[in-house]
Amino acid sequence: MRHQWQALRELLWPSRFDPTASQERRIAPLHACIVIAIALAAGPEIFAAMEMTALLELLGATLFLTAFAAGAKLVVLNMWSALCRIALPTPQLAVVRSDASFSAKALALVYVTAHAAWYLALAFIVGAWTRWVVRLAA
Repeated sequence: MRHQWQALRELLWPSRFDPTASQERRIAPLHACIVIAIALAAGPEIFAAMEMTALLELLGATLFLTAFAAGAKLVVLNMWSALCRIALPTPQLAVVRSDASFSAKALALVYVTAHAAWYLALAFIVGAWTRWVVRLAA
């Protein structure tokens, strides 16, 4: 009888002095027993719990990406409105959009076009300088 118990113990938890028994091989039956015990204790609800956990992980990732995209869109819209306030003066745009006379609209449009030309030139100069610096660094 003692020999059978010893054989069962060696099967479940191999001897630590056995040079051929690795740590993974000794722990694997214990892991299987723990998994079976958890599955038996949880019952059939374990499958629903696993599915709900997976769905919550997907929902969390989706909500994070949605919030991140909304924040990025808000930042871009704020930057765009600030750029429009700088580049396109409000009084002249109001004149262009209103029902003012044609000469007032033309004068305001010329003013806005001049501002746009200056900012376009500034953008070209900054782009050329950036390209020169990158070429110099490479």
